[in-house]
Amino acid sequence: MESPGDGKSKRDSKIRDASEAEDHGSTCSILSCLPCFKSYRGDMGPTRTVISNAPFSTDQELLYNHSFISNYVRTTRYTWWNFLPKNLWEQFQRAANVYFLIMAIITGIPGVSTIPVYSTVTPLIFVLGVTAIKDAIDDYKRYTNDKILNQSRIEVLKPGGETEPTRWDELQVGHIVKVKQNGFFPADLVVLRSSESNGECGIQTATLDGETSLKIRQAVKETSQIEPVELAKEGLITVKCERPHTTLYRFEGQLFYNKQTFALNQTHLLPRGAALRETKYIYGLVVYTGDQTKIMLNNDPPRFKRSHMDSVMNKQMYLIFILQFCIVFTATVLSGWFYVNRGPDHWYLRITDDSEDAGAALGLRNFFAFYVLLSVMVPISLYVSMELVRLGQALLINVDNRMWDPEDNKLGSAKNTTLSEELGQIEYIFSDKTGTLTSNQMAFQKCSILGKLYGDNPEESDEKERTPGDTKKVEDSHDPNSSLLKSDGRRGGDYTKVSPEAIADLATGVEIDGDPKFCNMRDPTLLSALLNGDKAARDYVLALALCHTCNASADPRRPGKVIYQGESTDEIALVTMASFHGVRFVARKRDEVTLVLPWKTDYPSTDAKSNRSSQDKPTGTYVTFKILHIIAFSSDRKRMSVIVRFPDGSIRVITKGADNVIKELSNKDPAVNSKDMWQQTDGQLHHFSREGLRVMLVGQLNLSDKEYKSWSTRYQQASESFADATGNRSQKMAKIAAEVEKDLKVLGVTAIEDKLQDGVPLTLKLLKKAGIKIWVLTGDKQNTAVNIGKSCGLIGWSYKLCYIRETEKSACLEQMSALLDNLENSGDDSSAALMVSGESLKAALCDDQNRDRLFEVMNHPRIRVVVASRMSPRQKAEIVGLVKEKLGVVTLAIGDGANDVSMIRAAHVGVGLRGKEGMQAANASDYAISKFRFLTQLLLVHGTLSYYRNSILILYFFYKNIMIAVQQVYFLFFAGYSSEEVFDGYMLNTFNLMWTALPILLFSVFDRPANVDELLEFPQLYLTGLRGELFNFTTFWLAFGEAVVHGSILFLTVWHTLHDIFDSYWVCSVATYSAVVLVANTKMAMITTTWFWFNVLIIFLTVIVYFGFIYLYSGDIGFEFSPWIFGIFEQMMREPMFYLVALWLCLAVFLQDLFLAYLSRLLRPSLLQLVQECRGENHKKEALLVALNDETVQKDSEWQNKEMDIIQMKKQESEGEIAPTKEEKGRALQLSSVANSRST
Repeated sequence: MESPGDGKSKRDSKIRDASEAEDHGSTCSILSCLPCFKSYRGDMGPTRTVISNAPFSTDQELLYNHSFISNYVRTTRYTWWNFLPKNLWEQFQRAANVYFLIMAIITGIPGVSTIPVYSTVTPLIFVLGVTAIKDAIDDYKRYTNDKILNQSRIEVLKPGGETEPTRWDELQVGHIVKVKQNGFFPADLVVLRSSESNGECGIQTATLDGETSLKIRQAVKETSQIEPVELAKEGLITVKCERPHTTLYRFEGQLFYNKQTFALNQTHLLPRGAALRETKYIYGLVVYTGDQTKIMLNNDPPRFKRSHMDSVMNKQMYLIFILQFCIVFTATVLSGWFYVNRGPDHWYLRITDDSEDAGAALGLRNFFAFYVLLSVMVPISLYVSMELVRLGQALLINVDNRMWDPEDNKLGSAKNTTLSEELGQIEYIFSDKTGTLTSNQMAFQKCSILGKLYGDNPEESDEKERTPGDTKKVEDSHDPNSSLLKSDGRRGGDYTKVSPEAIADLATGVEIDGDPKFCNMRDPTLLSALLNGDKAARDYVLALALCHTCNASADPRRPGKVIYQGESTDEIALVTMASFHGVRFVARKRDEVTLVLPWKTDYPSTDAKSNRSSQDKPTGTYVTFKILHIIAFSSDRKRMSVIVRFPDGSIRVITKGADNVIKELSNKDPAVNSKDMWQQTDGQLHHFSREGLRVMLVGQLNLSDKEYKSWSTRYQQASESFADATGNRSQKMAKIAAEVEKDLKVLGVTAIEDKLQDGVPLTLKLLKKAGIKIWVLTGDKQNTAVNIGKSCGLIGWSYKLCYIRETEKSACLEQMSALLDNLENSGDDSSAALMVSGESLKAALCDDQNRDRLFEVMNHPRIRVVVASRMSPRQKAEIVGLVKEKLGVVTLAIGDGANDVSMIRAAHVGVGLRGKEGMQAANASDYAISKFRFLTQLLLVHGTLSYYRNSILILYFFYKNIMIAVQQVYFLFFAGYSSEEVFDGYMLNTFNLMWTALPILLFSVFDRPANVDELLEFPQLYLTGLRGELFNFTTFWLAFGEAVVHGSILFLTVWHTLHDIFDSYWVCSVATYSAVVLVANTKMAMITTTWFWFNVLIIFLTVIVYFGFIYLYSGDIGFEFSPWIFGIFEQMMREPMFYLVALWLCLAVFLQDLFLAYLSRLLRPSLLQLVQECRGENHKKEALLVALNDETVQKDSEWQNKEMDIIQMKKQESEGEIAPTKEEKGRALQLSSVANSRST
């Protein structure tokens, strides 16, 4: 037994021994351990050393330069102590909030303002309070989710061998944890042992990379045999690994156990958030915790989002402030001049007995008072109204039946209510691929073997129609002793005659392994070739059944059968295809694969354990193949290989990968790969790609024992290297692997369909017509992404494909420069698509020069689409940030997995799909939908309408408030430039609250200038918002100017006609106020395009209730508040001139708007106006649709000149007088729709 002191001494000794192996250098900087000096994201500095069951103390962390942190994770934006200051800081980013805070302070200064303090303070508190409550609720939900996660329990292995439930946030680096089946890993772990005897375990990494397929991870063989009691010993195992970094697909390290060193790589790492599948339990060593785990390093914290419209409005606010200052300064100077020159005649303006100080005091007081009087120029109620309107628009999204998905029985969900108009201004969409564009369901479609095509024959569909009852069981046809097989006794690969009945049975039987959805091909011709001894066919199908990393497990839905699970659904489809044609993969051990072959063979039969009961085993020959090495796929290599020892002792290298790569690695000897074979294969590759199928080439190479042993020794040495001066491990391993991946004999081609989600091609087509640029950012392979891009129509078949492949900084810059030069000077103006990988992107984003060059390439006019593959979540976010930084456009990111969360948060608008990968993306998004196709409804309908409505809302608010402010400015001339208000304070406060509020609120939620079908039929209507045509500097100041003109006409008319009639200026004041209310509601009626019964009712009720309010307010009820208003209603309403003036003002506004609308539609109609004119007139709609796709029409005047020709032509055609040709009708339609072609 050891004493505690001995244990501590032994642990410290282990630490010292491990630290000597680290490449830290002779000096450790304590500063590097302090939080302000840490650099976890991408820090590739010194390695870290982890001792099993010996968590480091703080002193040891400092001594050995380790920055171990807590496993506590926080995703909230606020804490309890910083919520108030941080939230207020965010809200005061709005210029209007700052402005009204200042106004509230000025209003509270005694003797300065005649307006009550509550009139400015109450609206400000209301706006800040409502927003703060909403933000607090949203953040509390995040806090609740964090709390649940942090307080989750996991079993930690204690030194005595027992386990103890421990909270996730209490885990430390060095702990050994036990995770059970379907549990989630609480930190990044190195797997040490599993319930499987071979040390393997299955994990699902949907939360990291969005992939739902099963991935196989394995423990080092030596540690997988250690019993938990032994494993629990302190310091038994030491792991030296990289410092935390953001790369998801790389992990390099070494494991020290029993005086031996073992290499660690990505297959040994269990990342936080991934789930344990198909394995009862595992024991893992914690190596990274908390914010240093890969999932957290790739997730940016939630950020505060403001709409682009808010930003534009803020800029206009600053101009309003400047204009207001100019007016106030001028009024202050005039008030001082008036007091000095005419003060004695107006004694009531005097505010002090000291005549020397009176002018200065009056000027200072008036300066602030004028600011308060003109604060109406900035409508704070606008922000309250926008919050309410956006909430209403969000509710419309939540109840839109057109976004209902029958599969999950859910509608769309607006999780952020502040970005509705942003949906109408999206210029760039960044989309994930797997599970977003595709349904993530691979299906084997066709294949080619030495140039011979299979899966494309018409007989196949006929055979599929046969029912199982028409044939014998497939198992019978697999029996080597069956009478269906007639063999000459030679070993597998030789000729075997098979009866047609056996082939029919194999082609139509249902007793098969694998999920049928992964394979749509069962070709009797291929079955015949296999059973009749075709060596090429057998080699090809054997290669598919052996070259993979899949596992076979019992199918719970079909007792006695197995299903396949693996990291790649492509591989599942390949293995299923082999099973469908009789070569069945039934079991895998650490380094063995068992197949069932349907033909007789001299290979020794192995009744190996397979995942089925003995009575359900298929008849046939069980053969076990030794897997010597698996050379994993990488984006650089674009291929995957296995080295297999066959039962007869022969060794084969089987390689599958991208067609261009395998072709380059193939044997150039025509005796091995004939020219005729290549001619046939190349044609089939082109044919498959045109069909949007994912293609791969499969090849093999025979190795001698001597060649293999020599290669294996060097490969093993490279796999055990770590962070030395000769380069990193993966580069050395790839270089040595390439030595056996050459001179391949090509076996054939695979063609797999990655099924698109329903409606994706049409959705992309509509979005592109709407002027939106779509980029695909995916963690998947490059070829896969390209094929999907082509099949969904995102990448045109005529597009030139441009690649950025270099991964070194200087080489990448040189390649991008050459690519840019080629795009500009090639003399070819055809469209192009840019392809870039995650590794290349690292070099492209490493410094400002490379970033700028990358952006130049991406933003080149010929580049219509960008497809980025093998992207980490952080890189996705960086690309979104690059476009936002350089272009300043509105962006949208859409994805369905946790690996898309960073991208979703980085974009202006984040859309999450509820999918198979879980709810992480949906929870982190601003809008959640169930299918990609609902993006058209969200953007083209809700986005277009929200942008239109909110633009009008802002312009209308400023219009009516500036019109009120103009009355005050003119009144300065009547009031001796004093700070007297033109309107009663209480009446002024009710203007935005009661007399102009409800009509514009209803308009902003329900008005539809175009109906849903029109918005989808004419996606070009979206360009109005994308270009910001309704709300910008020009439209804002045009509305401002219109308000000044209307306000001037109104004031001068009322005061010129009524001032001499009434004795009190308060009558003119109320009359002017009444005229403003009437004109504002008239304007509201003019801009309304869709009338409902409640629109009409609200506008009429507003006017009626207003006059009822004036009647009561000017009576006894209002006498206590404003005695000077008493009796004014009767005076005003008894004067006929008031009615004439009010009618004339409303009529003037009505006629002006009507005339301007007429001129607009006549001289330069917008697309929206043309769409409105086409309602009920199909010939006009047809002409418009043709024009939108016609670039040959150039003159606007042809719209008017040819429209009557079309009408006459249709009339004559209907009367049978003429029968124009299709070409004549099409050209006439084109000529009739020029104006729209120009306007879009």
